[in-house]
Amino acid sequence: MPGWLAWGAGVVLAGSGLFVLYLRQAATWRVDSDAAAVALQAQDMLHGNVLLHGWSLADVTFYTTELPEYMLVEKFTGISPDVVHVCSALTYTLLVLLAAALAKGRARGREGIVRALLAAGIMLSPGIIRGTNAVLGGPDHTGTGVPILLVLLLLDRAEDWKRRWYVPVAACLLLAWAQVADQVVAYAAAAPLALVSGGRAMVGITRRRGRGPRREWRYDLSLAAAASGSVPLAYGLVALIHSHGGYSAARVPGALFASLAAIPSNALAVGQSVLVLFGADFFGQPSRTWAALALVHLLGVAAVTVALVAGIVGFFRLDRVGQVLVAGTLIMLGAGVFGTHVPDITFAHEIAIVLPFGAVLAGRLLGGPLMRVRLEPLLAAGLAAYLATLCYTAAAGWPGYAQNQAAADWLVAHGFRSGLAWYWQAESITFGSGGRVTVAPLVPGTTIVDHWEANAAWYDARSHYANFVVTEGPSAVFLQAFGRPAKVYHDGQYTIMVWHKNLLPLVSAGPG
Repeated sequence: MPGWLAWGAGVVLAGSGLFVLYLRQAATWRVDSDAAAVALQAQDMLHGNVLLHGWSLADVTFYTTELPEYMLVEKFTGISPDVVHVCSALTYTLLVLLAAALAKGRARGREGIVRALLAAGIMLSPGIIRGTNAVLGGPDHTGTGVPILLVLLLLDRAEDWKRRWYVPVAACLLLAWAQVADQVVAYAAAAPLALVSGGRAMVGITRRRGRGPRREWRYDLSLAAAASGSVPLAYGLVALIHSHGGYSAARVPGALFASLAAIPSNALAVGQSVLVLFGADFFGQPSRTWAALALVHLLGVAAVTVALVAGIVGFFRLDRVGQVLVAGTLIMLGAGVFGTHVPDITFAHEIAIVLPFGAVLAGRLLGGPLMRVRLEPLLAAGLAAYLATLCYTAAAGWPGYAQNQAAADWLVAHGFRSGLAWYWQAESITFGSGGRVTVAPLVPGTTIVDHWEANAAWYDARSHYANFVVTEGPSAVFLQAFGRPAKVYHDGQYTIMVWHKNLLPLVSAGPG
């Protein structure tokens, strides 16, 4: 069997096995309204609304990343919680395989295998509780790592193609494409690539001053220009979508920089979030077994820490991809410490790219030394332990349905079709019903239209007759706005209030 065919067969076999295990773990996560909204958007796109006319999306749109993936899966399965679980497992499987390929780089033989296995092993087993939410829950910044690693893989493979004009062009287009979906790409990939390539170009120009142009630094300049140019190109693509009646996206909430007083607590939260991403969050686990499994993952954290320190110390001896990985990791960690978007460990997903970056860096910098000192048995033992942890998590999993599935089932069974609820009930009920019931979201605690992940058509009184409200909390705000209901039902934790009128004209539009 040819070598390339053996590699291909091995990748397919390994990927298939990992996908099944990740699917089992992802299925333990209950689909919330954020993930439900993305699935509903994909369904709308499948029905012809490709530009998502009328939709108000979150600050991360997933328009060019997860949404096409969701569309593909929904084409064959329709709407169900399985869609979210399948896409999460597929995304993470791709992320692990790409990290292994990038860690291998252009190394051959045993070293290439060791580098790939080290990177894949570090990412192999997400944490049981918080890790599932951070990297195998609904669509979030974790999936953004897939296009970023593709760009870096292109650059790594293209080191011998420096005269090819299409390498910077392809990098620019891929970065812009990903930024349409998630602005984190600008900080995690575009900025590091621009800084690294610009710095390499300046060094090259300085060293060769007076000797005429050289291919090396011209290539560096073109990559710096490509990375920088991807940002306005992405904004132009988004503006083009808007000009043709497409979706609107929310602005990134909150201030950009944290106060000086918040930096220490942010640093602690970032450190804990790193442990969550690497499955090493041993604190607060519900059992000693789970805490012990998390402690095993400290091996991966230690390897990545050593690799990052080595990368910082030997930064100018690294190749281009290594320098981008170090710079990108430091930028994202710095953004977490000095920014406002990682106040605690529930926001670990905001710096999710640190996981594949760290794993790849460890594979590229530590794989060779690990092999040369004959520590492959240690790597094999670590891989076995991580694989056992993953299998344990998959085997011990429980089925995760859509949040508020019980309310969705009740509404379908009683023939209701259109109503209102606060955001964290609304989208998940609509999703859980398979679209048979439309529940338009309201800002929690109010009767104001919630423009976060919502479709304007849901509030159109000409096409929707919303005559009920689902709530789990106090209902005084609804009584004040809509009057006394004709009927009130209680089903478990839910209260369903029904009126003999359309409530949509009584809903406050709020800010657009």
